[in-house]
Amino acid sequence: MRATPVCQIDRLDVIPAQGGRKEASFPVTTHLLVEMWRAPFQVLARADEVERALRFSGNGQGDQADIVTYQFQPFGVSAKATFGDAHIFIHTWPENGYAAVDIFAATEEGAYAILDRMQKAFRPSYVHVVEVKRGNLISEGET
Repeated sequence: MRATPVCQIDRLDVIPAQGGRKEASFPVTTHLLVEMWRAPFQVLARADEVERALRFSGNGQGDQADIVTYQFQPFGVSAKATFGDAHIFIHTWPENGYAAVDIFAATEEGAYAILDRMQKAFRPSYVHVVEVKRGNLISEGET
């Protein structure tokens, strides 16, 4: 049985356009930029396997999903999955055991629930996550 993967999470809590200033705001969405390493070749290589894993990752059941996949030759996949208020984009390099993933979700909890299921479905040994709050309104005050 495979051990729980190492998962490093970095949170970006400043808005670069603000010169590094923190500002209270209400984000529109949570965006997780995910890198997965040492995932099994067979899970990353074929579009049907990636689609199966995305269906599980989205809501744990695979229903009510709109998934579009593109199969590269000889192997590798790019895909988009939409689940109500969450979207997943993935690009795989199975020869390297690597996948780059973007998870957009309406809530932080929703994004991390998808990430948890994604780790179970893709079975990587190492995961690196960068969390970004998207859609923050920057107020500059009067000019």
